[in-house]
Amino acid sequence: MTQYNLEELKLLNQVLFALFIAADLSLGLFFYNNEFPWFALLGSGIGLAIIVLCWTGTKHIYFIASLLVCTILFSLVYNWHTIVH
Repeated sequence: MTQYNLEELKLLNQVLFALFIAADLSLGLFFYNNEFPWFALLGSGIGLAIIVLCWTGTKHIYFIASLLVCTILFSLVYNWHTIVH
């Protein structure tokens, strides 16, 4: 593999790992609570993004951005019935 391919795989892994963390946490919160705790999901996503940003700087910026986007997206998806009504 070339260096370019390795870098692309690393970026793809960062995005998929952030998606997996946000999806797993939001699904667990959805199943174990009567009302979906959107504030807990957003708080944990933002908190993890801040921790990773402080530890690694901008080295894993795709992970941080994907994590924030996925937590916002899943918060909207699981609260859609509350937002619309």
